[in-house]
Amino acid sequence: MIEKFSLDSISQVSSGVAVDRSGGGALAVMVGDVGTKMLIPADLGEVGFAGEDARLQDFDILISLRGKRNGSSVFKDDRFEGRPVHASLDVAVIRLHQPNHMAALALSFWFNLESSQRRLSIHRVGSHAFRLPLPALRKFEVPLFTQQLAEQFVRAGVAGRKVTKLERDIAVRRKIVFEEMMTQAAAHFAGGVGRED
Repeated sequence: MIEKFSLDSISQVSSGVAVDRSGGGALAVMVGDVGTKMLIPADLGEVGFAGEDARLQDFDILISLRGKRNGSSVFKDDRFEGRPVHASLDVAVIRLHQPNHMAALALSFWFNLESSQRRLSIHRVGSHAFRLPLPALRKFEVPLFTQQLAEQFVRAGVAGRKVTKLERDIAVRRKIVFEEMMTQAAAHFAGGVGRED
């Protein structure tokens, strides 16, 4: 059994910074960029910044604070060729006290589990525009992965995602085949095959 700790006991948790959409050479991670992917996408939008500089660092875990789902991803600096990247106000930055890429990936996978999302949903506020308050996230209990457990957890998560993707692809192809069969059957019957005048 993995021991659990409050998130703020193993990491520094902060919200992102205010951004303007006018551009300015920096990139920003918005809520839509944070999801169930392991790493945040490389095609982030250019922004300008207001307020303090809070540039993201390797292995920062990002989690969305807005919406019915609080997706999580991990930041990797080398994907952005040295350009400054920041999180917007709607994204929380979780910086582990002992940064480790595998532990960060494992914790991000753990946040994206349906069971974790259900537990997070208890803390969301709002009737239409849901928001996860930062104080609740800081006190949220999370597992502290050892290096070995983190590697096993990430491998299992990657394998699970591959299976899920295959199942989706099969479902799409099955639907296409079914539609084609029904279209041909409809054309066959509409053509009057087997009818007697």
